[in-house]
Amino acid sequence: MKKFFAIPLLLACLCVSQAAVLKVASNGTQAYTDITDAIAASSSGDTILVMAGGYTGFTVPHRLVIIGSGTGTGIGEGSLVNGLVSVEEAADSTELRSLWIVANVASGSVDSLATVVRIHSGADKVFIWRCLIENYATAGGAGFVFLGESTNTEISQCVFWSSVDLDGTGQKGILQRGMSSMTLVSTAIINVEDPIVKYGSNAGASATVSHCLFTARNSNIYPCQTDGTAILENCVFFINSGAISYTGGAGVTYSYCAYSAGEAAPPGATHVECDSTSFLNMNVENFRSADYHLAPGSVLEDAGNPGSPFDLNGSSADIGLFGGQHPYVEDGVPDYPFAVQVEVPYSAPLNGTMRIWGRGRVGPGN
Repeated sequence: MKKFFAIPLLLACLCVSQAAVLKVASNGTQAYTDITDAIAASSSGDTILVMAGGYTGFTVPHRLVIIGSGTGTGIGEGSLVNGLVSVEEAADSTELRSLWIVANVASGSVDSLATVVRIHSGADKVFIWRCLIENYATAGGAGFVFLGESTNTEISQCVFWSSVDLDGTGQKGILQRGMSSMTLVSTAIINVEDPIVKYGSNAGASATVSHCLFTARNSNIYPCQTDGTAILENCVFFINSGAISYTGGAGVTYSYCAYSAGEAAPPGATHVECDSTSFLNMNVENFRSADYHLAPGSVLEDAGNPGSPFDLNGSSADIGLFGGQHPYVEDGVPDYPFAVQVEVPYSAPLNGTMRIWGRGRVGPGN
């Protein structure tokens, strides 16, 4: 009798523990009008879909997947979060996707240690994907993302933009504390003097950076400063004045990177000099006016690490944002695809492949 009772009890427990999907719309068409309200009603493991609109900053207390309105292959600009975002220690495996997060962070204030997004010490496996993080602070020393001690964070296909001033001097990108681990892929950090910088002493920190673009106007660029270790591969460092300095620490290595013409090359012999003609439209201070795709015949085509695991045209990897293990390209996988119908025709596989047909839509929708 006990055995028969255990089965429905187990099923009931599974039903109770099933993650929920909560929807947010600032225009009142969904159950919640602000992200903070949805978070208050959520449980660990839930997903929050954020419709296009304007919202306030929020704190993530436990594991959540928060997804802004899909914008196809672009960055998330449909869901505007005007305020600071904080991911707490207990929020392991939290995902922030397709959000536009903007704030004026005062350097030296209590505002999340002067960053727009703060990952609290101890938070593990936090994922930030296709977000636009905009800092319009005039104060130097303000940054975009703060990675606390012993955090583990992956940032992919994002844009970090210092938008208020045409001068990148003093602007910080990602601040890393000790023992933190970061993977940064296909991300542009625009108009920033210190794209990756230590916060205090950060011994034991590590960073793997690939296919990224760092720019600054009227300032120097120090691509990476750390007391730990960092590998920067297939990246671009571009300025219109000032200098590029690679004195970021003995544990920083560069592989197959590109640098502005006339500037010093990174340490090593695998790097390429480039200029504005290497890109369709290089704008160092305003990503909205730029097109960072490589121009036809660019010296950066096929100039990346031959050992990179993926390349769009089947040859060597390109240097820069577009290309690499996680391709950030037009007609790529949209921000949040919803499958409406998937069909696998009954037919014998041809040369080990099978045709799959499907249709769907992009974004949370209704």
